[in-house]
Amino acid sequence: MAADYLREREGMAGMDECDVLVVGLGPAGAAAATAAAKAGARVMAVERRQSLGGVANCPEFIPVPLGLHARADHVLIQSIVGARSHHGNGARADSLLPGCVINRDAFDRALIDFSRASGAQVRHDIVFSGLDADHSEATLNQNGRPHIVHYRALVAADGHASAVARLIGLPSLKKMFTRRYRVALHAPQDTVDFWLSRRYPGGYGWLIPAGKDAVLGTGMEEQVAHEALDDLHRQLAGAGLVGDTILSQSAGAVPVGGLREKLAWGNILFAGDAAGLAHPLTGAGIHPAVVSGEAAGKAAAEWASGHLGAIPSYEAKVRGQFSAVLARALRNREPLEMPFSTAYGEPDMEASGWHVVRGAFEQEFRQ
Repeated sequence: MAADYLREREGMAGMDECDVLVVGLGPAGAAAATAAAKAGARVMAVERRQSLGGVANCPEFIPVPLGLHARADHVLIQSIVGARSHHGNGARADSLLPGCVINRDAFDRALIDFSRASGAQVRHDIVFSGLDADHSEATLNQNGRPHIVHYRALVAADGHASAVARLIGLPSLKKMFTRRYRVALHAPQDTVDFWLSRRYPGGYGWLIPAGKDAVLGTGMEEQVAHEALDDLHRQLAGAGLVGDTILSQSAGAVPVGGLREKLAWGNILFAGDAAGLAHPLTGAGIHPAVVSGEAAGKAAAEWASGHLGAIPSYEAKVRGQFSAVLARALRNREPLEMPFSTAYGEPDMEASGWHVVRGAFEQEFRQ
């Protein structure tokens, strides 16, 4: 065993050591790196993308509690006061939804700047390619050169398709696929719109205003997401609400199956989407990502300094804060998944089938 372990190190470019290794630098990872560094830990935070930041030209909504993170330059686009949900039978429901729309790229960059300012070592264009959990060693790869990092605690904040989870043999998370178009908005508005019907199997469509532009999106089954978004765009452009031209587009996925069975495995803590912390009904994940990231970073730093109860406390804290909301959302998601066996384009479900979903949207967005 010892000989095999030593042979695995051959050809490595070198070895670093840190108290806390953070994998992924989205909102959860950046928040974790900042919290761990502020707690006095030696932090290395790595990101696989070639550049740091979120999705360029992709405004996103965040609730009021995260507003303080939108104070950095170029982050805040506009305020939001409410939500409007549209149902398959033509019914419409309005509700309060205080928050703001942010430039996601600038938001993520601001969080990463906080990490650097707090003392975290931040690296990008790094592939997390190997993990020896028994020896607390990770293999990082940059430009084809593998490098070993020894850590005391690891925060996995690398998204729904977490490489950390895969390397320790954890199952994949259930996902909802998203597509987004940025288009011109012909009249200002301070509400976000949601569409709920059989046109969006397993999900919904949305419009988020962003100053003079808007983001149209769908979160649903992958097979028909593109077709449904094109239909929504044509519908709104035909009504004169948005422009015909697609200014930019992006796609992705969010976990919608609730929390992982365990949020910590030994000295490895999962946060954000990697922990399954996106809302199963709405797909919203920035708020729980930042909250869980901060808690994971603090717990990892405490664990690294010898507080063995820190990681179990992290699991209890996150479950205590989010389990009930996510469990309720999973129950309320069931009506969204009913159309999965129905062909795209058939008549909408009766209104009563969507009243539950509408109520869930209104309730959950106020959490």
